[in-house]
Amino acid sequence: MREGVRAAPARVRTFEALHDGTFRRLWAASWAYYTYRAMEFAVLSWLVLELTDSPAMVALVGVSRAAPMFALGLFAGSVSDRFGRKWVMAAAQALSFAAVAALTWLLLTERVAPWHAFAAIGVTGTAWALDYTARRAYLASLFEERSLTNAMALDTGLLISSNLTGPLIGTALIRWIGFGGAYAGIALLSALAIALVLTARTDRPAGRRANPFNAIAEAVAVTRRRRPILAAVLVTGSFNLFGWPISTQIPVMARDELGASEVLFGALAGGLGAGALVGAILLASFNPTRRGSVYSLGTLLFHAAALGFALSPWYPLSVGMLLIAGVGLVCFGIMQPLLVLEVVPAELRGRAMGALALAIGMGPFGMTVVGLLAEALGPRVGIAALSVVGMAAIVVLRAKFAVLRDARERGTGG
Repeated sequence: MREGVRAAPARVRTFEALHDGTFRRLWAASWAYYTYRAMEFAVLSWLVLELTDSPAMVALVGVSRAAPMFALGLFAGSVSDRFGRKWVMAAAQALSFAAVAALTWLLLTERVAPWHAFAAIGVTGTAWALDYTARRAYLASLFEERSLTNAMALDTGLLISSNLTGPLIGTALIRWIGFGGAYAGIALLSALAIALVLTARTDRPAGRRANPFNAIAEAVAVTRRRRPILAAVLVTGSFNLFGWPISTQIPVMARDELGASEVLFGALAGGLGAGALVGAILLASFNPTRRGSVYSLGTLLFHAAALGFALSPWYPLSVGMLLIAGVGLVCFGIMQPLLVLEVVPAELRGRAMGALALAIGMGPFGMTVVGLLAEALGPRVGIAALSVVGMAAIVVLRAKFAVLRDARERGTGG
């Protein structure tokens, strides 16, 4: 067992990781951070839809948010190995707060334009690229084995279930106090996230202070040498090309196809989070050992439910489809980092997560495609097309990588 790491008990209870004081503080910080990120995405998507009346411009909100992950993913991983992960997270939170505060002022003074929204969410997306790799590597320094699965389930459950609370809170604030008031609420949660991260235990840098470009080369090499990492990166890339981009069209579906108000849009988008919350509790309770199957089949379930959402003519059925998609989403989100973190040494974890971050950064390409399809043919066609291609990609990857079926790789010893 590594020094300072909580050993895995024989049987892990649902909220076992919360017995660790450091994790409790980080979990509270994660709640504030993930909630305001979900609020931000919902509020800005509705704002841009109202300002431009364009599905493609709404998709550009997601593109602006996800592009930094593609540009900085591998570099962000080397940063989290080079410096203390607590301080990387704190710096990312401070950067987010600056962007949120600036946009709050523009909204309250009624000076906002669509490009302000794209710029602000681009800055918070940059912060997310830094935080994503550092936060998950930090968790791996606190726990091991089944305890790590439990901690990752609880953290990822917060991340994905924030898609329930964030849109509901954000759209309700739009209705009651306007876009400026909604963003003032986001700013308050952002400040809380910074304060809570600063209470976490300070960790030491995990890696040597190497040249960042050498670290990036190491991340690529690690990915190529270890098939579980390569499989996780390819599934992640596929999901962010053909799966998650459909979320950018939920407000368009809500308003233009289902006749929903901004509050009903919040409830519709919250369906993803509600399903994720159920899935996260189940995963944290049962700690499945067949991680590759949960990961790949959960991703396949998301795509199938997204196709059902695209075809649904009724609001309640649409909510149900997104609930099912949320279960698949949390299976993807929890198992994704676990497949990576447990096959690399501590000093390479940030770089390995950087490879995942690069795959997550494929999202802008998918978001652009779904936005253009929605603009030309309608959001239903855009979502359905990506969902079908995504299902086919996962079927192919499951056939190619034994780890995604929890089988032994031929000639590799596993």
